[in-house]
Amino acid sequence: MLPKSIKNLIDKFTKFPSVGPRQAARFVYCLLEKPKEEIEDFAMAILNLQKIKKCALCYQNIEKSEKEQFPYLCPICKNDKRNKTTICIVEKDTDIEIIEKTGRYNGLYHILGKSEIKNFNEKILQELHLKELIKRIKDNKEIKEVIIATSATTNGDTLALYISRLLKPLNIKKTRLGRGLSTGSELEYMDEETLSQALLGRK
Repeated sequence: MLPKSIKNLIDKFTKFPSVGPRQAARFVYCLLEKPKEEIEDFAMAILNLQKIKKCALCYQNIEKSEKEQFPYLCPICKNDKRNKTTICIVEKDTDIEIIEKTGRYNGLYHILGKSEIKNFNEKILQELHLKELIKRIKDNKEIKEVIIATSATTNGDTLALYISRLLKPLNIKKTRLGRGLSTGSELEYMDEETLSQALLGRK
């Protein structure tokens, strides 16, 4: 019978994507072998996540400084040198990171806010930042193009189609990443050259 504190932490780790009970147990027992200082640092790193806020425009996670007041804006949205006429729609923060590494895109972003979509239903769609996207486009007459950069998976393609239909009444240019992306691929696992070609070959 496992001690309650160990079992509790294992249960917490199993709630992470792709982490099963065995892997979760390995994490916990690894922590038990660490010195007290390392465990405290680990705990503090988790507590510091409370400082993370959402960008008021693109919904990227940012670390708020004590001086900043709401609405909080990420460095990209605050950057006057970014191309304000284009918005790239992505599923999660890590997608922005990989696109930025290509150096091929200098526009703005909009995060849908769901790291994993296993099936589509009304509840899931309500959780995505789609209403905010529509309002953002309507409020900003500078925006000329929306790039739909969802993953090249079945769910990603379904989501892209849904977004495209949602944006149709706005009469704005909509493009999708070129098919340099292999089917079944998520953006965060793409190499920079492949993603660069997909950006340049968007249709």
